[in-house]
Order: sequence, then structure tokens, then C-alpha cells
Amino acid sequence: MEHFLTKIIRNTVGQNDPDVHRRFVKFSKGSFPNGGPVLKVKATKKKNLTINGSFEYEDLIGYFVATHLPEDSYKIEGTIYTQPRVSLESIQKDLNELGLQDGWVQGKRELKNLFMLPMNLVLTPHDIVQIYDKLAENCFLLLTITPSKGGKEWALKTDKKIPPLKKTFGKAEPYTTCKPETKIKCKVAELCKTTGICIKERTNFCRTKTSQLHDDEIKHFMELFLPDFPNLGSSFTDLLLINKYTITEFEMPEDKDSLSPRELREKIKRKGYLERIVYMDKELYSNKVEFIV
Repeated sequence: MEHFLTKIIRNTVGQNDPDVHRRFVKFSKGSFPNGGPVLKVKATKKKNLTINGSFEYEDLIGYFVATHLPEDSYKIEGTIYTQPRVSLESIQKDLNELGLQDGWVQGKRELKNLFMLPMNLVLTPHDIVQIYDKLAENCFLLLTITPSKGGKEWALKTDKKIPPLKKTFGKAEPYTTCKPETKIKCKVAELCKTTGICIKERTNFCRTKTSQLHDDEIKHFMELFLPDFPNLGSSFTDLLLINKYTITEFEMPEDKDSLSPRELREKIKRKGYLERIVYMDKELYSNKVEFIV
């Protein structure tokens, strides 16, 4: 699978790429320093990784986990949600190939425009990888993966509910409203102060701990999440990745005069840039990538 941010970084967003476009419909013009997904990783000397991520990184974390799971059977629970503006008919072929065509129900209240599939299966790593490969572009995969034989290593936990889809996280600075006693206890308080976000809050949506990894597995992790930082290497203890959005212009569709306000909002393309901030063992790295999505 190719994550939507990777498409922007590698400039592979096509003229009509609904996967990437859908992610930005909720954004107006302006700066959203807390708008994109956030990742926090800790590595031990034995090369075990503890990975914590926000919403919109659960698919890439899950894909990495599924790709490197030891051969065995795994219990898959949680829920698959269609993304906004995705019909079941449009993904029916993929659902048929995965054997997931039945059991879908319509969401309620704020999720009434989405379809949901509760998961309770036992699958092989290959089958799990196929779910991410075929559905990540069109669905939110809020999956929990548990080794059938138990154990904490490679157990992936994802929150059961989607955060409010209209929330941008962009204007608020959670650190400034954090209680003093909480700041004292927080192990990443200095980073929270520097970045203006609550790292613990943003990186508690999806989490996993790996077993001891080989160098090529850590290299694969870096290539998946940091394809624009090839010179960082793969040796680290603490890593934080923040994605900030700035929308500078709107590109109007040619048929704008015939569209309703809602249709116009959904078809407008956003022009701006993605700023990638990496804190790796107290060293700061950054990259800016322009986009039209």
C-alpha cells in the first residue's frame, strides 16, 4: 500500500486522486500546524520498536505490522469503515476478493454517511496484508491484531471509534491548556512545548510493540514513514514525526457555477504545502513539500 502522505511526498498524486483529495476536504485556507497525523517511536538496544500513532497513521502502522508478523494465525477484531464519499459498490470487487462483502451496516448519527463492517476473524499475515493493500485507500481500518497464542509482541491495538471527521486539530495548542501537574509528570513535556501539541494525546490512537527486528525490517519502517529522509539511517532511540498543513489557495472546478455550496466545497482542490518535522534523538530535521490535492 502507499500512504496518502507518501503520494504527496513522492509527487504521485494524480489529476483525479480521490484518496488524497478526501483527506483535505475539511480544510479551509490557513495554517494547520496540528492538522496531519503524528507518530512517536521508541527503540531499544535490542531493536524492539514501540510504535504509537494518531488517526490516519493506523493504516500504515497496521500494514507494517502485518508485513512483518511471524508466520502464525492472528485474531482480527475491530471495525472497517468506508471513508466519506465511498460507496460499497465502488469497492465491491476488492471486498469479494477478500471475502468481506457481507455484514456491512450503515453508521449512525455523525457516521450515517459511512458503512461499517465489524471484524472477528482469524487470519494469516498474508491475508491481513491483503486487507491493507486493497482497502486502505477507501476505508478506515480500525483493526486490532492479536497473536492467537497470546503475548504482547506484535499485538496491535487501535481505538474503536473514528475521531470527529470535521475536526482539524489545526488552531488549538493543547500544551498551553495542559494542567501544571500533568506537565510535571509528562515525559515529553519539552517536545509538547516546542511543537505546541499534546504528543501523548495525539499518539494514543494506534499502538504496537514489535519483537526484536533485523536491520532490514527497521530500514523498511523508515522507508514507509520517512521516505523523504533517506539519510537519517535506521539507528535511533526516540523518534517523533509531525505533519503540518498550510493551505494557501483554492483551485475552483470548471463547473463551479452549476454546483451547490456543498458540491463546490467537496470538489475544490487545495493548494499548499506539507511540512514534515522530525525529532530524532533530540536532533531536528524538516522538509516541505508543495501539493495540489
